[in-house]
Amino acid sequence: MSQQTNGIYEFGSFRLDQHERLLQRDGATISLTPKAFDLLLALIVRHGRLVEKEELFQAVWPDTIVEESNLSSNIALIRKALGDEAAAPHFVETVPKRGYRFIAELRGVPLTASAAPVAILPSAPLELFAVEKNAGKESDKPTALPALLLHRNKRLLLALGILAVFVIIAVAGRRYFTHQPALTEKDTILLADFENRTGDAIFDGTLKQGLAIQLQQSLFLNLFPEPRVQQTLREMNRSPGTRVTAELAREICERHSIKALITGLIAPLGSHYAITLEAINSHSGESLAQAQVEADSREQVLGALSQATTRLRERLGESLSSIQRFDKPLEQATTSKLEAFKAWSVGIEHSHGGRVMEAIPFYKRAVELDPNFAQAYSVLSTVHWTTGRPEMAAEYAAKGYALKERVGEYEKLRITNFYHGFATGNFNKRLEVLTLLKQLYPREATGFTDLTLMHNHLGQYEQAVAEGREAIRVNPRFAPSYVHLGRALVRLNHFAEARELLAQAFQQKLDNTFFHDHLYEMAFISNDAAEMQRQLDWTKGKLDEYKAFDWQAGTVAFGGQWRKAQDFARRAIELSARGDTKEVAAQYATEQALRGVVFGDYRQAKVAAAQGLQFSRSRASLPRAALAFALCGEANQAQAILAELRQRYPEDTLINELWLPVIRAAIELEHGNAAQAIEQLQTAARYEAAAEFWPQYLRGQAALKLGRGAEAVAEFQKILEHRGYAPLSVLYPLAQLGLARAAKLKGEAAQAHEAYEAFFTLWQEADQDLPIWKEARQENVPAK
Repeated sequence: MSQQTNGIYEFGSFRLDQHERLLQRDGATISLTPKAFDLLLALIVRHGRLVEKEELFQAVWPDTIVEESNLSSNIALIRKALGDEAAAPHFVETVPKRGYRFIAELRGVPLTASAAPVAILPSAPLELFAVEKNAGKESDKPTALPALLLHRNKRLLLALGILAVFVIIAVAGRRYFTHQPALTEKDTILLADFENRTGDAIFDGTLKQGLAIQLQQSLFLNLFPEPRVQQTLREMNRSPGTRVTAELAREICERHSIKALITGLIAPLGSHYAITLEAINSHSGESLAQAQVEADSREQVLGALSQATTRLRERLGESLSSIQRFDKPLEQATTSKLEAFKAWSVGIEHSHGGRVMEAIPFYKRAVELDPNFAQAYSVLSTVHWTTGRPEMAAEYAAKGYALKERVGEYEKLRITNFYHGFATGNFNKRLEVLTLLKQLYPREATGFTDLTLMHNHLGQYEQAVAEGREAIRVNPRFAPSYVHLGRALVRLNHFAEARELLAQAFQQKLDNTFFHDHLYEMAFISNDAAEMQRQLDWTKGKLDEYKAFDWQAGTVAFGGQWRKAQDFARRAIELSARGDTKEVAAQYATEQALRGVVFGDYRQAKVAAAQGLQFSRSRASLPRAALAFALCGEANQAQAILAELRQRYPEDTLINELWLPVIRAAIELEHGNAAQAIEQLQTAARYEAAAEFWPQYLRGQAALKLGRGAEAVAEFQKILEHRGYAPLSVLYPLAQLGLARAAKLKGEAAQAHEAYEAFFTLWQEADQDLPIWKEARQENVPAK
C-alpha cells in the first residue's frame, strides 16, 4: 500500500475518512462515538502491529486517567460497528493482557494533486497528526506535521519523539505509582443481585452465583457469605429471596460494616449482551472499580462474565500472580451450559434457605444437562451425606473428583476433601487437604467446619470443639458450624454449653434438622418430656419426619421396652424406605438388629439385619449388620461381610481401624475366645469414642468372662461417664448391669447391689419377659 494517502482508508467494505471523521460501509454512514472513532483511527494508522494499552490510552485519552473498562467498552463499540467478533476477528484482534492489533488489509486512497502528503507512521502517537483549518484560505488543507518536520528538521523530530516517549512513560508511571488498591485483604465485599435487562429469566440468580464462584477463587477478596445475606434480610423483616438491589446492599453493608459492594448488570446490545460489574464504596457511594465486557451470544455470557471478573479483581488491587494462579474461567470451573448452571443456581438458593431435600432435584438436573459439571457432583455428594445416604454421597464425590482438574483451586480442594471424606474414607488424606484449605483460605469457614465434622467422626471431640469455635469466629452465621460444634459439646457432656450455642443459632434465625437431633438427645438426658415432645412436633410434615420415629425407638429401647421399640422402628423404616432414602432405612434396620441382640431376641435381630442389607449395602448398614450377625453366633455371615468391607473400602479409616476390629472381637467373644477379643479391640482403642459404646461394652463383657472384675469395672465406667457419646444407646443402661456384675465378681456386694438398683431404675418400665431382665433379677442378691 502507498504510504501517502488523503487520510482516507479502505478495508473490507468499509471506508474511513480521517478529516471528515466519517465511517461508511458501502456508502452508508455508520455512527461511532468520538472516542471510538479516535481509537479505531489509532489502530488503523498503526495497522499490522500490536498496540499496547498504554499507547492507546495516551493516543485517545492524553490528558485524562481512565479505567481500562473505557478502552474495552470502546473496542466493543468498534467491533459492533464493523460486525467483528472477538473470538474470530477480521479487523481488530485482541492480544490478551497486552493490547490490540488492526489485522485487516488496508487500502489507502492516493493523494490528489491538491492534497499535501500524509504519512502513515504506525509507531507514532495519534496526537502527532495535526490538521490546520483556515477557512477561506488556500492553505485550508490537511497538514502532516511529522512529514513536515522530517523535511525541515530531523533533529527537531528526534527531540519530539524522545519527548513523546517521556510523556508516555510519565503517564504510565503516574497510573502505576498513584494507583492505590481499592480494597485490602482485610476488607469484606457484598454481592448485590444482578440487574437483568434482557427479559430472559435464565440470567436471574445465575450470574450472581457465577460471579460468587469466580471471586471465591481469590485469596485476596473476602466475600460476605450468601447465607448471612439471607439471614440479614430476615432480621430486616424482608421476605426470603428478596432481591438485593444496590440500595438494599448498602443497608446490609452498613449493618455489618462492610466496605464495598459489587453490582452487576446485563443488558441487550443488539444480538449481543453487555455485562458490567462495578465495585462501590458502601459508605460514600463512590465507584472503586468497573469492568465491562460484551458477549456475542447467550451461550458466551458465562465466559464473558469470567473476563469481567478477572478485570475487576485486578482493579480492586489483587496481584497479577494471584490472579494467574487462582482464576479458572467460569465455563471450566463450573459448566459452559447456561441451562445447567441455572439449575445448579436454583439448587444453591434452596440450600441457602435450609431446604436441602428440595435442592437435590435441581442439582441432579444440572448434571443431567452437563455430565462434566464437577461442582454440581460435589454439592450432590455433600447433601446426600448429610441426609444419611453415604453410598450415594460416595458415588457423586467420586464423579466430582474425576473432574477436579476442570475447577479452580478452592473448589479443587473442596472436591478432594469430599472425595476422601465420602468415597475413600481416608481421613489422613482428608486432614491434609483440610489443613491446606484452612491455610490458603483462612477467611472461609469451610476448612474449619469440615475439620470439626471430621474430628467428630473420629471421636476426637476436644479437637472438634477447637475447630468448631474457630469456624464460628470466621463465619458466625453458618448453620453447619453450629451443628458440628453442638455435636462435639454433647459428646463431651457439655450440655449447658451446647444448649446455649443452639440458642445463639436460633437467635440469628438459623435452623437445621441436626439442631433438633441435639435438642431431643439433651432433653432425653435431662428427662424433659415437654422439650422432647416439642422436638417431635417440629418434625411433623417434614420430608425427614422419619427421624421422630427413630428418636422414639431409641428412647423406649433405652428403657427396656423392646415391643414399643419394634413398633417405632418399624414406622421409621417404612417412612425412610420410600423414595431415595433407602440408605437411611438400612441404617435404622441394622441399628434395630443390634438392639435385638442385646435384648436376646436373636431371631428378630437376624431378620432386621437382613432387611437392612436388602435396602442398601453401604457404610451405614454393613458394619452394623456384620456386628449383629457376629453377636447372634452367625460367624459365617459376619465373615462374609467383613470380606466385603475390606474389598469395598480398603482406605476407609473408621472401617479398617475401628469397625473391622470390633466385628472380629464379637466373633471371638461368641466363640468363647475372650482374650483374643480383647486383643482385637486394642486396634479400635484410638477411635472407640466414635463407636457408640460398642468397643467398651465388648471389652467389658470379655473381661467378665475372664474373671477380671477390675478391668470390667473400668470399661463399663467409661460408658457411664460419657453419656453424651451415644445418648439414646441401650448400652448405657446395660453398662449399669455390667458394672453390677463386675462388682459382684470382685466380691463388692454393696456396690453390686447399688449398681443393680440403678439398672432397674432405668428399666423400671421394661418388658419383664426379656431374658436379660430376668437374669438381672435373679442375680441381684441384697447385701447383708
